[in-house]
Amino acid sequence: MAIAPKRTHTRAWIASLAVTACAATGFSLGVSGCNGGGDCLTNEEFFKQEVFPMVENNCMSCHNEQGVAKHTQYILRGSEWPGFIEQNLAVIENLAKIDFDGKPYLLVKPTEDGTTHKGGVRFEKGSDEYKILEELIDRVENPETCEGNSETADEFFEGVKLMNEVETLRKATLTLTGRLPTSEELELVRDLGIDSLDPVLDVVMQEEEFSERLVEIWNDIFLTDRYLPNADALDLLSTETYPELYWYEGLPEEQQGEARYLTNVGVAREPLNLITYIVQNDIPFTEILTANYTVLTPPAARAYGLNNQSSWEDPWVLEKYTLPNVPHAGVLTSSMWLNRFPTTATNRNRHRSRITLLYFLATDILRVGERPVNADSIVTVTNPTMNAPECSGCHQTIDPIAGAFQNWDTTGAYNPLPDGWYPDMVLTGFEDEDMPATEYPSALQWIAPKIANDRRFALSMVQIMYKGLTGQDVLLQPRDPSSPTYAADIHAFDIQQQVFDGIVEKFIGSSYNLKTIVKEIVKTTYFRAENLAVVDLATMNELAEVGTAKWLTPERLHRKVEAITGYPWRDNPDSTQYLLSTNEYRIFYGGIDSDSITERIDEPNGLMWNIAFRMAQEMACWTTARDFAKDPSDRLLFPFVEPSFVPEEDNGFAVPVVNDAIRANIQYLYKHVLGEQVALNSDEVDRAYNLFISVWEDGKSGVESEAEGYPVDLPGECRAENDWWTGEPLPEARRIRADGNYTVRAWMAVMTYLLSDYKFLHE
Repeated sequence: MAIAPKRTHTRAWIASLAVTACAATGFSLGVSGCNGGGDCLTNEEFFKQEVFPMVENNCMSCHNEQGVAKHTQYILRGSEWPGFIEQNLAVIENLAKIDFDGKPYLLVKPTEDGTTHKGGVRFEKGSDEYKILEELIDRVENPETCEGNSETADEFFEGVKLMNEVETLRKATLTLTGRLPTSEELELVRDLGIDSLDPVLDVVMQEEEFSERLVEIWNDIFLTDRYLPNADALDLLSTETYPELYWYEGLPEEQQGEARYLTNVGVAREPLNLITYIVQNDIPFTEILTANYTVLTPPAARAYGLNNQSSWEDPWVLEKYTLPNVPHAGVLTSSMWLNRFPTTATNRNRHRSRITLLYFLATDILRVGERPVNADSIVTVTNPTMNAPECSGCHQTIDPIAGAFQNWDTTGAYNPLPDGWYPDMVLTGFEDEDMPATEYPSALQWIAPKIANDRRFALSMVQIMYKGLTGQDVLLQPRDPSSPTYAADIHAFDIQQQVFDGIVEKFIGSSYNLKTIVKEIVKTTYFRAENLAVVDLATMNELAEVGTAKWLTPERLHRKVEAITGYPWRDNPDSTQYLLSTNEYRIFYGGIDSDSITERIDEPNGLMWNIAFRMAQEMACWTTARDFAKDPSDRLLFPFVEPSFVPEEDNGFAVPVVNDAIRANIQYLYKHVLGEQVALNSDEVDRAYNLFISVWEDGKSGVESEAEGYPVDLPGECRAENDWWTGEPLPEARRIRADGNYTVRAWMAVMTYLLSDYKFLHE
């Protein structure tokens, strides 16, 4: 990687100068620079780096818009809000100006120095937290005037080399649909600027494969594919409510297996099908929560008693339905979603509330409340979730939303409690609005639009799609100022929030069309980053998560193998897909089963690498002769060479035209397989060419040697004798059984080399 001194005024770089200056002057480095003078942070930067992590850990669980202290003047906002640093700084600056008996109120209250605090003592006098607030108070009285170091995203990413339009489109089509872009699509974007991808991607996202990709992304969140096997989804429902649940049992025995499979999948994927339907039809994505309907396939509709047919032209078509006596609220009222995020009599829907906050309001309540709790202080409190500050801070946020699920029982069925909701919990509502009692029978329908219209909903959708498309986790607000990478971490976090804020605004402006998020993410540096020219380690730390070089999931590698070679990785057209089956390599290759294995492995281990290398070897063996058996104009892999092309004559002299063709085909393979545009005389082409020559020379001598006796015939699975898809015999002239020149095997070696390359296995 080239090193170029492009970005030098980062916060980390300024901090390093401060350390040097402090050492030279004999001062120690304090929270705001050199103690005794030479401060180098503005008030806003000081608040961001020192104050906010401290108040987030100590105050925010109560002092937020839903917390127990929501009626005070001290209300903080989390990082999901645009401008949250400026807003929080203004709130605390106002508090810093207030005195209590001659002492700063901001110091008196959390230490209970002469007064009481419902949240108890948050830190002690003289502690590091205390000193940070002391300095903030001093800064409010004497504002810091040093030049700030805030950057735009463009400035932050100045040292990043981006893919061009053509390269980005290739990566996007592979990511979204598992195929390569067509030549026509490439010409629509070539040299026309990154926004030229928008109309092309609009067409790409109409393809069925994009819908399949959406199902993968959202199942990683909902995990409802847990219920795909057997009749697992159907068994969650009640035959008393749905008498037609097992309708297929009335079919002839030979038809029951397929009918059961189609029905169970349709029911299990009900929430995922709703998402697919909304996106396919360009419906505002807020309807994943507000839809007053559900989406079913015909067999699933039959199970619910909404369709009396036993066969359909297309059993996978998605259609809107309304279940009787069910007040629909998108996925929130889906039996599959409710079962996947269950509740108990003691949990009282708090788990469902936490998941709602996490996935639809960009709020990880466990992280908000991530602080030690003094058990001794709550054992004597009656109903701690309402009355103990250690508990109520989170429960003031969780419990009002939990109450909205009050009509849905532990089985995920609509079953209102006969005596109403629990009176010993916070009233059902959202933010500072209590739900009217008249809305209780359809509580989720009342709260769903309020959640969907909250800006955090839009941010959640950006975060989920970002993870799904890039494989990268969303950066979290750093909390530990003592971390050696804190400055870099907070800088990177700020920039990502800036980028996400821009996408949120466009998403909302497009009437919540999810395809807008997809297009905007594809155009970001996070998706397009290809290389980095940096000047220092600090900058490298800041940009560590830029780019999407993540190990491909088994599903995405499966599609990529077929897109590149023309064939899937399986024995025959009717056999098991190696990378998609849980009985084969799906789990071993880092995939999930949505049941006991719910987290993907995206850093390869030894087993995963061995599977990848086996794939490379087998696909090279299976596809090389098959490709040569086609007309050159129809080949995906070898358009410029033939098995008869040998690099040397029998007398040992090189054949220049053949060697040029070999190099040209290697150059083509780099572009086709890896997406790399390399020169004919590049190191990359030289390495692959030398591999070809070494294998060919060894094979040639082995075939000619009586002692070695290398076989001329290809192994059976490496031959091309039949059309792989149909099984029909190939014309005799096109069949490839033997490899007397040892060129087919030499090209197999090159293909193995490329299919096991880092850039093929990562995206």
